Amino acid sequence: MAEKYLIQVDDSALEAELERLNGGNGARVRLGDGGEWQYAELQHVRAGLHVVMLDNRPVELYIERRGSAVDVTIGRRTYHIQIGRGRRAASMAASAAAGGDGFARIRAPMTGTVLEVRAAPGDEVEAGDVLVVIESMKMNNELRAPAGGVVERVDAVVDGQVEEGQELVAIRAGEAKNGSG
Repeated sequence: MAEKYLIQVDDSALEAELERLNGGNGARVRLGDGGEWQYAELQHVRAGLHVVMLDNRPVELYIERRGSAVDVTIGRRTYHIQIGRGRRAASMAASAAAGGDGFARIRAPMTGTVLEVRAAPGDEVEAGDVLVVIESMKMNNELRAPAGGVVERVDAVVDGQVEEGQELVAIRAGEAKNGSG
């Protein structure tokens, strides 16, 4: 039976299905509802370096854990990826859908304690900038800006407790302060 996941890649979300095959590391994967099934096998090469075989075509990638997410580098491009299932997938979907009003939002991916807040209202940020660090289950989780723009609101407070799905930072996406140009 296939397992369903929601995968957030940078600021885009897509659904995926994974069906593990008996007796090995391989699996069948399908992206989106209409996607075709592909055979995939992940092979560990050395620390961080992996090769994924997609229908017998090798793709080299470097995987680095970032709290509850991972940064995956393929060639010269790095993708920030979060994977959710069940409640976590629903929370991620709600976060992704909230951007229709021109705001990019950072929401707590889990319950935890705020260790650092690296942004204030009015700050100009770029996609990928670390804005909040949360400690959960003795791990530090860097929460990054999903888009560039100007920070509109910061609801995270150092040493404050946050709940999964709680909005921590709102960014007016795509806007830049008046300045050099």
